[in-house]
Amino acid sequence: MGEGFDTDVAIVGSGFGGAVSALRLAEKGYDVLVLEQGRRVSPADIEKARTSLRDHLWEPDLGFHGFFWQRVFRDVGIIGASGVGGGSIVWGAVLLEPDATVFADPAWGVGEEDWQQAMAPFYDEAARMLGRVSNPYLGEMDEFLRATAERIGGVENFGPVPLAIHFGQEGVTEADPFFGGEGPERTGCRLCGGCLSGCPYGSKNTLDLNYLHLAERRGARIAPEHRVDSIVPLAGGGYELKLSHPWKSSVRRAPVRARQVVLAAGVLGTLELLLRCRDDLGTLPNVSPRLGERVRTNSEAVTVVLDDDPATDLTRGPAISSDFHPDPRTHITQNRYVGGGKFLRAQVGPLVDGDRPGLRALNTVAAILIHPLRSLSAVTGRGFEKRLTALTVMQNVDSELRFELGRSPLRPWKKVLRSKSVAGREAPSYLPVANEATRAFAEISGGSSHNLLVESAGGRSFTAHILGGAVIGETAEEGVIDSGHEVHGHPGLFVADASAIPVNLGVNPSLTITAMAERFAASRPEKADAEKADGPQAGVAGGARQATIVTTAAGLPASPTALQRLWTALPCPGVEDLIGDHRAVFVGPLPARAVSPAALGLAGLPAWFGKRFAPAPGGEGLTGVNLLREGEGLIEYLAMEARIEPSLLDGAPVLVSTYGADAPLPWRHVRDEFRLVGPGLLLGMAVIDRPLLRRTGLAFAMEAVGR
Repeated sequence: MGEGFDTDVAIVGSGFGGAVSALRLAEKGYDVLVLEQGRRVSPADIEKARTSLRDHLWEPDLGFHGFFWQRVFRDVGIIGASGVGGGSIVWGAVLLEPDATVFADPAWGVGEEDWQQAMAPFYDEAARMLGRVSNPYLGEMDEFLRATAERIGGVENFGPVPLAIHFGQEGVTEADPFFGGEGPERTGCRLCGGCLSGCPYGSKNTLDLNYLHLAERRGARIAPEHRVDSIVPLAGGGYELKLSHPWKSSVRRAPVRARQVVLAAGVLGTLELLLRCRDDLGTLPNVSPRLGERVRTNSEAVTVVLDDDPATDLTRGPAISSDFHPDPRTHITQNRYVGGGKFLRAQVGPLVDGDRPGLRALNTVAAILIHPLRSLSAVTGRGFEKRLTALTVMQNVDSELRFELGRSPLRPWKKVLRSKSVAGREAPSYLPVANEATRAFAEISGGSSHNLLVESAGGRSFTAHILGGAVIGETAEEGVIDSGHEVHGHPGLFVADASAIPVNLGVNPSLTITAMAERFAASRPEKADAEKADGPQAGVAGGARQATIVTTAAGLPASPTALQRLWTALPCPGVEDLIGDHRAVFVGPLPARAVSPAALGLAGLPAWFGKRFAPAPGGEGLTGVNLLREGEGLIEYLAMEARIEPSLLDGAPVLVSTYGADAPLPWRHVRDEFRLVGPGLLLGMAVIDRPLLRRTGLAFAMEAVGR
């Protein structure tokens, strides 16, 4: 790995992009560390989650440590999962390729003359790794969908979907059937209908049973419950990632230094991390201004049919088992949702038409008030999950959103990810064909038809298939990443998840995300070849020096809050970064900068210039002294020593300078903690090491002026 690095490659996220990257880079000889904020989800966890909302939901701030999450933005509602395996935990296991019209979209941009042809071998490999087979079971729900296709059009293309499920013999466990014995034992699908709430039987081909399992066999390490809070380029190449525990503030996570970083945290995770590092912390200043743009929702709507007979049971089968295309741009699948009904039932409302969101919302409320018992029965009725059919309707029409950091409406002191519609290209919250299909299905099956309230009353598109936001472009003015998925302006930083997909696919995107990640990983050199070309210290990052955040103290933010956030994100310097003379620079708001020299004078450091450090006798730590201006020169005053130890402010490593116990007050209680901004520039925090005062620091900077 080389001196000073914890790993060759740090991968953020263990979903489809992260899992593929972990296996393929481990196969190429790299030391790989996968950082996943969620837990390792066991079969017992999934069984428990099927009846417990607390064990199902991932909302760590609220004390929910499950795996399924839903986030509602101004323009869209999005669902996903956090845990080892990412979205594959709650994935319907559908493996469809988009048609040729999708690849003809010019939004694919540079990198390939013919994207469909170039992607073909990667689709084949993704399908092999995920164990794609045609669904062998069609039940009563599928026959209702076939009849719906006959009524509204598309029956000629109705059929079973390709799935990533081991069907085998129902309920029978056998040795690995996919990877020549390298994979885990598998159990034949029990047709329980619960794929979307997690498979506790080892039948669905989730990523922990293929890519991640094989990656660990090849030496990749997976670190659950490790949330990445910031990414900072190191002056000589590579990155430092600051980490935290997702819900235990008392648990300290050591930073990780990696030669290369692969972002695969899903669209929301990847965009939020990049936006925070560029716009809030300022640690990745060169990321493209196009970040957060060209986000797609797969132009999707989700509707619900509830069978009127309480004794009905439509659950037998895989969660998604059949589909059809009523027209060239629309794709419809049915969904069973065993284990998820407890969450969905509160979101079901009457089926209401209308492409004007405000009027549709009023009509939805009116329908509930006019028929309150009908609405209440949908929410409280017996056998909800058994009677439920959800229809997912996707279109490959071109809609678009953008995401940016903005003030939280509930916590205005905090910046959060926020959506913004693109005028004339809004993601639709109403698809007429979706309501048409739902009414037809309800009439055929003998049920009632419903919209999700987030769409009908909330006027928001609802999707599990969010795409884009960090798409390919030839330059940073055109896209966030190049055709090799490397972030423009930050060598060795890559994006390998759905954020890179620039178009609405019109079908479930998991196979495309996997194939894109296979294409990315195939473009990376073998570790031995990279070292041979660039030298052993270059490793995977190719020896390229990273862009520094700022080069002088004048480039640091003035806001105390921004300085604190930046300081927390920065890496710990080496002892060598403090050797020599350093000029102190007061930072922060103008009033603080104006009074600081006088305040230091009153405390015994008049005309303070900065600090001088040299190696301590014996070679451990540093000795230092303050420098005061006197005439045209400098005089030494008040000796110090320096060493690396945990910060009083955040517990992460810092370079600390302290005074002796015999130093005058207040200096015997003062410690200066330093983090590295870039070559020759340190950001410091002066901390009073006394009870009640240890959690705050006064920011200042030091610029190297001599060695």
